Amino acid sequence: MKKKILITILVVVTLVIGAVIILKKQSDQFQADADRARLEHLVYWTGLFEAYHAKTGHYPLQDRLTEDKPGLVRIATRDQQKYFDPQSPKYLARDDNNPGGTYFQEFPVKDLVRELSAGLGRKIDEKYEIQSHPYLVPLYYAYFPTREGYLMWVSCVSCGVTNISTMLMDGSVATVNIASPAMAPKVEKALTRDAMLAHPTFQRWMAVPYAKEGFVRARENAYLHDSDDR
Repeated sequence: MKKKILITILVVVTLVIGAVIILKKQSDQFQADADRARLEHLVYWTGLFEAYHAKTGHYPLQDRLTEDKPGLVRIATRDQQKYFDPQSPKYLARDDNNPGGTYFQEFPVKDLVRELSAGLGRKIDEKYEIQSHPYLVPLYYAYFPTREGYLMWVSCVSCGVTNISTMLMDGSVATVNIASPAMAPKVEKALTRDAMLAHPTFQRWMAVPYAKEGFVRARENAYLHDSDDR
């Protein structure tokens, strides 16, 4: 009898361990795909900023700065924004990098999208963090228009700290930063868009294939014009 109980316990433990290993592998695979998408989206959004600058002579929202502090757009879907909206029951103070507008003059993402579309003369697609719920990283990309230019960062779990990536202030996750020529020297490990795309480390990251690209594209396509109804 004791032997049967022991065998049953061993079987259950083995199944649990197997399930944990599978879940860990799936989580790691998702984060690797999410990192690949984040870097791709960084290239996408900064490409729009540079194209807008080439047409207008300034960066998006730069001419709307009225306060003596940088601007901020948290590029996030409506659902993701609930996690840094103090009026939402889902609000997480740890993910709010601008509580009460303390540090930045904040603009809604719809203003960024509309200004880009107007300046470029076409409707743009919107690319967002593919993660739906807070885990490891903030649920937004950060765009900072300043009087000198702009900075944009995205999180990258698998990147770690390198010569082109640095930690967020909370020290929990790495970010990759692209900035305009005048801003890049002022931000730790930030590079201009051209310099970032040409950097061997960034190219190595971008060469990693998706494990489930179909899932990533489906998640992107679900939110391509999320700001339309805001």
